[in-house]
Amino acid sequence: MIHNHQYQKTGIFEKVKKDTICLEMVENKKLLLLDPITLSAEKSLELAGFKIDRNYDFLTEPQLLKKVSEYHVVVVANERNEIYLTDEVLRSAHKLLAIGVFSRFSNQIDYKTAQSMGIPIFKAPYQHQHSIAELVKLKKIFLTEDIHSGFWRKVSDGCHEVRGKVLGLVGYGQIGSQLGVMAEALSMRVIFYDDVSLMPIGRAEEKSLNEVLSTSDFVTVNVSDRKDNIKFIGRNELNLMKKGSYILNASFSEAIDLVALAEALESKHLNGAALDSFSDDIVNGTWPNDIIARLAKQDNVILTPQIGALTTDAAERISNEVSHSLIRYLHDGSTVGSINFPTIVTWPLKDGTRRILNIHRNVRGVLKEIDSILSSYNVGKQVLDTHDGYGYLIADIATDSVTTEIVSQLALL
Repeated sequence: MIHNHQYQKTGIFEKVKKDTICLEMVENKKLLLLDPITLSAEKSLELAGFKIDRNYDFLTEPQLLKKVSEYHVVVVANERNEIYLTDEVLRSAHKLLAIGVFSRFSNQIDYKTAQSMGIPIFKAPYQHQHSIAELVKLKKIFLTEDIHSGFWRKVSDGCHEVRGKVLGLVGYGQIGSQLGVMAEALSMRVIFYDDVSLMPIGRAEEKSLNEVLSTSDFVTVNVSDRKDNIKFIGRNELNLMKKGSYILNASFSEAIDLVALAEALESKHLNGAALDSFSDDIVNGTWPNDIIARLAKQDNVILTPQIGALTTDAAERISNEVSHSLIRYLHDGSTVGSINFPTIVTWPLKDGTRRILNIHRNVRGVLKEIDSILSSYNVGKQVLDTHDGYGYLIADIATDSVTTEIVSQLALL
């Protein structure tokens, strides 16, 4: 197998990096598990021909440099606050073809370096979201029944049904829409706001942000972690909410102005809040910052440390999806599920053909150079897509022989 990590500089071209793979030339596929994954995912990978090695101990960067150089695929599953697969580690991995992320976050990988080296990162970004929606639903009920306070009492004061109440969804994506379906099953009325127009599911009604905030008994915040969504719900938005209503954050911690939230709770404008995300972890029983400590003192606040996605069911779904994505990529070049590659859905390979995968920087004239080589052969089918400055080309060559010559020519560009 030839897996080239060199750059080209000719004529008008910038440095154009090209990786070229012939799938038939990838033999004895070796996979390194840096963290445990589900047994079903391991079995799927083994049945697909991967030789799996396990190293669950923490490795220093020099140890990783030495370790990953032997493998075609590396898998991470634990969540880390720092980059584990660093620029230097990835650049030492001359055989590496793909990375699998069996968790919610890929921030432990140097995304740009992996992309520049033609290494797709596969993950399952949506498989945990039902678990988050379920936790939010339960917190909503816990708040209204005062279960979280921990008191053993049999009184009805301050306890309410959710039936007939209005749920306002700020953000109607995967989590928001699932929350709406669950809420309707509890006989709640559902309204939502999103910055793009989306088709409602069930009886949900689209409203303006002001209408959602001012008429809802419960507001859930389900926005993406874009910079412009920091403090999306601020003091003005909290003041718009109904007196005695509740707010629940199902997105990132900075989506709500926590100082303004504490003030709204202390003044009794809001009846309760539930948050499942902190910007920092609790260390030795100490709250990460003063504002979280201030919220924790409130008897009408539920705080959990980003546990919404951490269910066995979500882990199983994530493991199955990512393992199948890795298998498909190494089998036929499909990049469905990759977060740093163009998405190409592949097709069955015909008898008597060989498949070439080419990853290149998307600059003027690069495709002309590639086609100048492929034009000497009988190309049965060719597809190109681009993403974030890189192109991914799949070409099926009508030949019975292993295409070492073609790969070598493309690698020399």
